[in-house]
Amino acid sequence: MSDLESGLEHSAPPVAELVLCRHCDLLQQLPLLAIGQEAACSRCGYLLDMRQKDPVLRPVLYAISSLFMLILANLFPFIGMDVAGNVHIMSFFDTSSVLFNEHQQWLAVLVWLFIQAIPAFCMLAVIYIKLGMIRRVRGLVWTARVLYMLKPWSMVDIFLIGILVAFVKLVVYADISVGMSFWAFCLFCLLHLRTFQVIDRHALWESIAPAPQPVSADFAGRTGVSLNLASCSCCTAIVPLEQKYCDRCGTKVTARIPASLQKTLAWLITASLLYIPANLLPIMETVSLGSSIQSTIISGIILMWQDGAYPVAIVILLASVVVPVVKIVVMFWLCYLASHSGHKRQLLSTRVYLLVDWIGRWSMVDVLVVAILAALVRFDLLMGVYPGMGAIIFATVVIATMLAAMSFDPRLLWDQRNKKEELRRG
Repeated sequence: MSDLESGLEHSAPPVAELVLCRHCDLLQQLPLLAIGQEAACSRCGYLLDMRQKDPVLRPVLYAISSLFMLILANLFPFIGMDVAGNVHIMSFFDTSSVLFNEHQQWLAVLVWLFIQAIPAFCMLAVIYIKLGMIRRVRGLVWTARVLYMLKPWSMVDIFLIGILVAFVKLVVYADISVGMSFWAFCLFCLLHLRTFQVIDRHALWESIAPAPQPVSADFAGRTGVSLNLASCSCCTAIVPLEQKYCDRCGTKVTARIPASLQKTLAWLITASLLYIPANLLPIMETVSLGSSIQSTIISGIILMWQDGAYPVAIVILLASVVVPVVKIVVMFWLCYLASHSGHKRQLLSTRVYLLVDWIGRWSMVDVLVVAILAALVRFDLLMGVYPGMGAIIFATVVIATMLAAMSFDPRLLWDQRNKKEELRRG
């Protein structure tokens, strides 16, 4: 048997095991899963584990192909724009470099990290981990930790939507053409997303190093806190609380995220305060034949609506106005529920949390649209688009809301119910 076949054979846990749900703290025994099957929490529905076909080969091939497409996306013309015979062609890297040259260094670094550096690192990490498990090379644990820490900040899919929005904004005023790098980026985006779809976090960590089971299956149906156990926030291993650190990945283990509500509220208040100037200050400035027009998020939406681009106007309205406000309000509501006993909305509130946690990052689309327009519309005195102060402030709002969701511990929503169930049990 070859090393690769051996790696494929041993990439999934061979026996049923116990797992603590990261959202409701329920201890459960995972069934033996066949290829293509998934296991979800019996109480809150959170995905616990799944089995993929060829769990080593497929992620590696997708990741390698994705990186190859990213290289191509940086080598050739990305998008071209023709205004009255004046042609400007941008490269993929221009989305960051132009912002840097326009003295928007912080925004340039963020855009570069979100659409190039972090996605590329994630693909390299997948290749290193999957192939490294065959030879058991060093650094697998560290690489896996960083991979899942950075995964939410990979925004190539949002950037692709941003390109489409920019096209709709410009097609009325100019002829738009796409180069080879644009199609390479589209493939990069699809392959990048597919790579993560064929990887399961729990199964990946079990392949790196199977975690010991500190309790027997007889305790299934109990809560982790009642058994003095906690789920490792990094590798999902079950760890006794007195141990303090996870044996598998070295992450510090606590029963709940320390000061979860305080951290969440601090980020929410920050986002709320910054949201006002983010909407009042111009997000970009358009210069045409010597005249300058400054656009805020709202004025840009109104302009697109007046130009008849109704679908795009609705998308930007939802992503840049509705989603941030709703996420902030919902997160405040979840903090209220978590701090008050007696509510019976555990399942609903958990599902709402999962939704706002997933959808919040899409608010970054307006910032990425500004980066695209600033790189593409460069015609000296004829026409130019320049980022405004509102862009970096709005990006900070989106980051603050994402950090608020990451700081919130959904198990707090279930603690009162868990205590009542333990009292009835005992």
